[in-house]
Amino acid sequence: MDAETRALLDADGWFGSLPPARRDALLAEARPRSLAAGATIYAAGDPPNGLWAVTAGEVRLTGHPVAGHEVLALILRPGTWFGEVSTLDGGPRPHDATAFGPARVLTVPMAAFHRIAGEVPALYHDLGRLVCQHQRVALDFIAQTLALPLAARLARLLADRAHPQDGLRIRQEDVAAMLNVSRQTLNRHLARLAAAGVVRRSYGRIEVLDRPRLSRLAAGDA
Repeated sequence: MDAETRALLDADGWFGSLPPARRDALLAEARPRSLAAGATIYAAGDPPNGLWAVTAGEVRLTGHPVAGHEVLALILRPGTWFGEVSTLDGGPRPHDATAFGPARVLTVPMAAFHRIAGEVPALYHDLGRLVCQHQRVALDFIAQTLALPLAARLARLLADRAHPQDGLRIRQEDVAAMLNVSRQTLNRHLARLAAAGVVRRSYGRIEVLDRPRLSRLAAGDA
């Protein structure tokens, strides 16, 4: 593994908090993979196939709460680990994990993870903390959905998920599903943000032009 990739992984809040020996043990078993755009890493209902980390590009987790309805759950950028729930409990995958554009990942196979954790049981606690970290993000988003007005929820979603240089590459129907509103309602709110010079819309992309203003809107300020 090159020094740049190692530095990227060490900068992750979860992975970087592990003692160096445990980080080294995981990376010693990690195998790199290159993924074409749209490649499936795993699908909802699949048996667990290990712990994963994004090292380049982007991976998206998508849920299917009801038949025929797809909801974007998480956008995973370089340095982020995922796949921890099924790795920990052995149950089926709760989401689809798909490469959004070409991507590179690392995978620690199930057998390898449990072999390491058998020697260092604290790794199970470490993985539990990663579960909790992602759960807190999900619960915070649910709380926002219930408590905040739509304009603030939209601003917060864009502020949290838009990349500083690349913006947010996402279909508007996905944003609407995440906010539990119709696409028409979402379009009206995006149009207001665009007219105010806060964002710029293009096909499949929302670019943030005025992040300080967006942050104020996300906090409920005009």
